[in-house]
Amino acid sequence: MKRLKIALAAALVLGGAAQAQETLRIGTSLTQMPWGFYDQDQKPTGVDVALCGALAERLGATAEFISLDFKGLIPALQADRFDIVCAAMYVTPERQEAIGMVPYIQASQTVIAHETAPIQGIEELCGHSASVLQGSGSLKVLEEASAACSARGEAAIRIQSFDSQPVAMRALENGSVDTFIATDSLISYYMKKMPGLKKIATGIKPTVLGIGLPKGDAELAARLRDGLTAMKADGSYAAILKEWDIETAAVESFN
Repeated sequence: MKRLKIALAAALVLGGAAQAQETLRIGTSLTQMPWGFYDQDQKPTGVDVALCGALAERLGATAEFISLDFKGLIPALQADRFDIVCAAMYVTPERQEAIGMVPYIQASQTVIAHETAPIQGIEELCGHSASVLQGSGSLKVLEEASAACSARGEAAIRIQSFDSQPVAMRALENGSVDTFIATDSLISYYMKKMPGLKKIATGIKPTVLGIGLPKGDAELAARLRDGLTAMKADGSYAAILKEWDIETAAVESFN
C-alpha cells in the first residue's frame, strides 16, 4: 500500500467529505510492554497502539500495525514498508539524521535488580551485568555509564543487548544478568507482574519520544502535529495517558 494520501487526510481533518478511507501503516515493535504488545486475544494493545491508532483515526485513516524487531524499524521505514513508526523511539540527533521525528510523549530510564542485590545506584553497576533492548535509548545510557566506570578505573558494565524486551527481562528473571534497564513506564508495568524486584536508579535522562516518518516529509509531519494537537485539545490525548497510568509522560508541545 502506498503512503497515506495527505490530501485526503487533510480534507477529513478539516471536516471535508471523502468517499474512501486510506490505511496508515504504522511500524511498531509489539514486544515492549506497556508501549506495544499483544493482549490475551493476540490483538495489538499498549500506549503506542492506543495513541497512534487514535491519531490515525483523527487523520481519517485506518491504522494497520506492522510489528518488527525494534532495531529494524528505521531501515523498514526508509524502505517504505510503512508510513510512520510509533514504538517509544527516543528522539536523538543520530535518528534525526536518518528520519523525521514528531515528539509525542516523554520518558526516562529506570534500572532494576532482584531485591537481594547489593547494588544501590547506577554508579554501582561497574563490574556488574545488565540486560537491555538492542538499539534502544536505554542501551546508550548503559554505554555512557560503563564509559564512566572505565574513566574511574573501575570494571566496565557487562552489557547484554537483546532483540526484544521480553527476552531482556527474562535474562534478569533467570539470573543471567544482575540488572535490567528500560523506560520508567515499562518498568512500573513489569514490576506489578513480577514481585521480588527493586528499583536501584530511576528518572535517568528524561527524553522525548518521537513518531518516526520519512525524512523531509514536512507535510506529513505537519498533519501528525495537527492531529496530536487536536487530540490534546479535546482531551483524548490525556485520557489515553491516564488509561495507562502515565499522565506525567505528556509533552507540552508536538514541535
